[in-house]
Amino acid sequence: MQEQGIVRRIDELGRLVIPKELRKTLRIREGDPLEIYASKDELVLKKYSPVSSLKSISKAVADGIENLTEKTCVITDCDTIIYVSGGKNKDILGKTVSEEIEKILKDRKSVVLSRSDGGKIVPVISGEDMQAENQIIVPMVASGDCYGSVILFDKDKTARFSSGDVKLVQLGSSFLSTQLE
Repeated sequence: MQEQGIVRRIDELGRLVIPKELRKTLRIREGDPLEIYASKDELVLKKYSPVSSLKSISKAVADGIENLTEKTCVITDCDTIIYVSGGKNKDILGKTVSEEIEKILKDRKSVVLSRSDGGKIVPVISGEDMQAENQIIVPMVASGDCYGSVILFDKDKTARFSSGDVKLVQLGSSFLSTQLE
Protein backbone atom coordinates (compact mmCIF):
# COMPACT_ATOMS: atom_id res chain seq x y z
CA MET A 1 0.00 0.00 0.00
CA GLN A 2 1.33 3.43 -0.94
CA GLU A 3 1.78 6.13 1.72
CA GLN A 4 -0.67 9.01 1.53
CA GLY A 5 0.95 12.42 1.65
CA ILE A 6 -0.39 15.73 2.86
CA VAL A 7 -2.09 17.69 0.08
CA ARG A 8 -1.30 21.41 -0.26
CA ARG A 9 -2.15 23.84 -3.05
CA ILE A 10 0.36 26.12 -4.74
CA ASP A 11 -0.64 29.80 -4.44
CA GLU A 12 -0.71 32.36 -7.27
CA LEU A 13 2.99 33.19 -6.70
CA GLY A 14 4.04 29.53 -6.98
CA ARG A 15 4.59 29.10 -3.23
CA LEU A 16 3.92 25.94 -1.29
CA VAL A 17 3.68 25.71 2.50
CA ILE A 18 5.50 22.76 4.05
CA PRO A 19 3.43 21.56 7.03
CA LYS A 20 4.86 22.26 10.48
CA GLU A 21 4.90 18.56 11.43
CA LEU A 22 7.09 17.73 8.42
CA ARG A 23 9.40 20.70 9.04
CA LYS A 24 9.84 19.58 12.64
CA THR A 25 10.44 15.93 11.71
CA LEU A 26 12.95 16.87 9.00
CA ARG A 27 14.53 19.64 11.10
CA ILE A 28 13.82 22.28 8.47
CA ARG A 29 13.98 25.76 9.94
CA GLU A 30 13.15 29.15 8.51
CA GLY A 31 15.97 30.20 6.19
CA ASP A 32 17.25 26.64 5.57
CA PRO A 33 18.18 26.03 1.92
CA LEU A 34 16.26 23.30 0.08
CA GLU A 35 17.39 21.61 -3.11
CA ILE A 36 14.56 21.17 -5.62
CA TYR A 37 14.70 18.74 -8.50
CA ALA A 38 12.39 16.62 -10.66
CA SER A 39 12.58 12.85 -10.74
CA LYS A 40 10.33 11.29 -13.42
CA ASP A 41 6.87 12.56 -12.45
CA GLU A 42 7.84 13.70 -8.94
CA LEU A 43 9.04 17.00 -7.52
CA VAL A 44 11.62 16.35 -4.82
CA LEU A 45 12.59 18.75 -2.02
CA LYS A 46 15.79 17.87 -0.21
CA LYS A 47 17.48 19.73 2.62
CA TYR A 48 20.67 21.20 1.18
CA SER A 49 23.94 21.06 3.08
CA PRO A 50 26.83 23.08 1.62
CA VAL A 51 29.24 21.26 3.96
CA SER A 52 28.29 17.84 2.59
CA SER A 53 29.25 19.11 -0.88
CA LEU A 54 32.78 19.53 0.51
CA LYS A 55 33.18 15.87 1.56
CA SER A 56 36.59 15.33 -0.02
CA ILE A 57 37.94 18.59 1.42
CA SER A 58 36.37 17.82 4.83
CA LYS A 59 37.99 14.39 4.75
CA ALA A 60 41.39 15.90 3.98
CA VAL A 61 41.05 18.50 6.76
CA ALA A 62 39.88 15.96 9.38
CA ASP A 63 42.49 13.36 8.43
CA GLY A 64 45.21 16.04 8.43
CA ILE A 65 44.21 17.23 11.91
CA GLU A 66 44.14 13.62 13.14
CA ASN A 67 47.57 12.91 11.66
CA LEU A 68 49.08 15.93 13.41
CA THR A 69 47.32 15.51 16.78
CA GLU A 70 46.70 11.73 16.89
CA LYS A 71 43.16 12.52 18.05
CA THR A 72 39.76 11.89 16.45
CA CYS A 73 38.41 14.74 14.32
CA VAL A 74 34.73 15.09 13.37
CA ILE A 75 33.23 17.39 10.72
CA THR A 76 29.53 18.25 10.99
CA ASP A 77 27.05 20.42 9.20
CA CYS A 78 24.32 22.01 11.34
CA ASP A 79 22.32 18.77 11.38
CA THR A 80 24.46 15.69 10.77
CA ILE A 81 27.90 14.14 11.09
CA ILE A 82 29.61 14.57 7.70
CA TYR A 83 32.97 12.88 8.36
CA VAL A 84 34.85 11.12 11.17
CA SER A 85 38.62 10.67 10.90
CA GLY A 86 40.34 7.37 11.54
CA GLY A 87 38.67 3.98 11.84
CA LYS A 88 36.94 4.57 15.15
CA ASN A 89 33.47 6.05 15.72
CA LYS A 90 32.42 5.53 12.08
CA ASP A 91 29.04 4.37 13.40
CA ILE A 92 28.06 8.01 14.08
CA LEU A 93 28.55 9.01 10.44
CA GLY A 94 25.34 10.47 9.01
CA LYS A 95 23.62 10.65 12.41
CA THR A 96 21.93 13.80 13.71
CA VAL A 97 24.00 16.11 15.93
CA SER A 98 22.90 16.60 19.52
CA GLU A 99 20.91 19.59 20.75
CA GLU A 100 24.00 20.67 22.72
CA ILE A 101 26.04 20.86 19.51
CA GLU A 102 23.20 22.76 17.83
CA LYS A 103 23.25 25.30 20.68
CA ILE A 104 27.02 25.80 20.35
CA LEU A 105 26.61 26.30 16.59
CA LYS A 106 23.79 28.76 17.16
CA ASP A 107 25.98 30.73 19.61
CA ARG A 108 28.90 30.59 17.12
CA LYS A 109 31.48 30.34 19.89
CA SER A 110 34.39 27.92 20.10
CA VAL A 111 34.44 25.62 23.12
CA VAL A 112 37.38 23.83 24.75
CA LEU A 113 36.35 21.31 27.42
CA SER A 114 38.18 18.93 29.74
CA ARG A 115 36.71 16.51 32.29
CA SER A 116 39.88 16.96 34.37
CA ASP A 117 39.01 20.64 34.80
CA GLY A 118 35.43 19.80 35.77
CA GLY A 119 34.08 20.44 32.27
CA LYS A 120 31.25 18.38 30.83
CA ILE A 121 31.98 16.80 27.47
CA VAL A 122 29.26 17.64 24.94
CA PRO A 123 27.72 14.60 23.22
CA VAL A 124 28.09 14.83 19.45
CA ILE A 125 24.90 12.84 18.91
CA SER A 126 22.04 12.62 21.37
CA GLY A 127 22.30 9.92 23.99
CA GLU A 128 25.79 8.74 23.03
CA ASP A 129 28.96 9.31 25.02
CA MET A 130 32.12 9.11 22.91
CA GLN A 131 34.18 8.44 26.06
CA ALA A 132 36.22 11.58 25.45
CA GLU A 133 38.16 13.34 28.20
CA ASN A 134 38.91 16.51 26.23
CA GLN A 135 37.03 18.22 23.43
CA ILE A 136 37.38 21.21 21.11
CA ILE A 137 34.35 22.43 19.14
CA VAL A 138 34.84 25.21 16.57
CA PRO A 139 31.86 26.39 14.49
CA MET A 140 32.30 26.99 10.75
CA VAL A 141 31.05 30.53 10.06
CA ALA A 142 30.99 32.04 6.58
CA SER A 143 29.34 35.31 5.56
CA GLY A 144 27.76 35.54 9.01
CA ASP A 145 26.05 32.14 8.80
CA CYS A 146 27.02 29.01 10.72
CA TYR A 147 27.33 25.94 8.49
CA GLY A 148 28.70 23.29 10.86
CA SER A 149 31.69 22.53 13.05
CA VAL A 150 35.08 20.91 13.40
CA ILE A 151 35.33 18.85 16.60
CA LEU A 152 38.45 17.26 18.10
CA PHE A 153 38.35 14.53 20.79
CA ASP A 154 41.00 13.16 23.10
CA LYS A 155 40.47 10.08 25.27
CA ASP A 156 43.68 10.49 27.30
CA LYS A 157 42.80 11.33 30.92
CA THR A 158 46.28 12.68 31.65
CA ALA A 159 46.53 15.01 28.65
CA ARG A 160 45.17 18.47 27.89
CA PHE A 161 44.84 20.15 24.55
CA SER A 162 47.69 22.48 23.70
CA SER A 163 47.15 25.94 22.26
CA GLY A 164 48.54 24.47 19.03
CA ASP A 165 45.73 21.87 18.98
CA VAL A 166 43.14 24.62 19.42
CA LYS A 167 44.72 26.74 16.67
CA LEU A 168 44.85 23.74 14.33
CA VAL A 169 41.11 23.07 14.77
CA GLN A 170 40.40 26.78 14.30
CA LEU A 171 42.49 26.73 11.12
CA GLY A 172 40.58 23.69 9.82
CA SER A 173 37.26 25.40 10.55
CA SER A 174 38.44 28.64 8.96
CA PHE A 175 39.66 26.83 5.85
CA LEU A 176 36.37 24.97 5.39
CA SER A 177 34.46 28.21 6.03
CA THR A 178 36.32 29.97 3.21
CA GLN A 179 35.30 27.14 0.86
CA LEU A 180 31.67 27.97 1.65
CA GLU A 181 31.89 31.67 0.76
